[in-house]
Amino acid sequence: MKVGLTGGIGCGKSTVVGFFREAGWRTIETDALVRELLAADAGVQAQLRGRWGDAVFTEGTVDRRAVASRVFADEAELKWLESLLHPLVRESWEAAMERCPDALWLVEIPLLFEKRLETRFDLTVCVASPPDVVERRMVARAYTRAQIAQRRERQMPLEEKTERADHLISNAGSLEFLKRQTTRLIAQITAP
Repeated sequence: MKVGLTGGIGCGKSTVVGFFREAGWRTIETDALVRELLAADAGVQAQLRGRWGDAVFTEGTVDRRAVASRVFADEAELKWLESLLHPLVRESWEAAMERCPDALWLVEIPLLFEKRLETRFDLTVCVASPPDVVERRMVARAYTRAQIAQRRERQMPLEEKTERADHLISNAGSLEFLKRQTTRLIAQITAP
């Protein structure tokens, strides 16, 4: 079973990934793969330096906030960065699934529908939260309202993602409520 997980910014995708992992699933978070590439891939770092110089480096390390402020303010720069990172990320999660094809897989991909990757999975799940809840969570993580808006503008509207997904998990209540929904979904999709 291969499940693609998506949702809006700050909707709790990582928390849901954790619940799947606790249930014995193999999980991949593509945002984590991006962070690894930026932190440790010399080829990626060379490409960034070639494009933007030292403006996105702090003490020799990629400054993800500097990269984000650059790409979310300029669509051409975002497209360039995606063209660099997305093939590497996709190659990584596809290779992992190919190594263990009979495992239960959950792959979190924020841009699952935007990049038309849903066909790579047996089913899709969207995690959704009300905008005011998302904003509270993101502000608590030191995002400004402008940064939240920039990221939302670069993604498919959450309503459209929820319509396209095979299953919806609502993260509008407590952590226990989110876990109950996720546990119920796991039982439903793994039932014989």
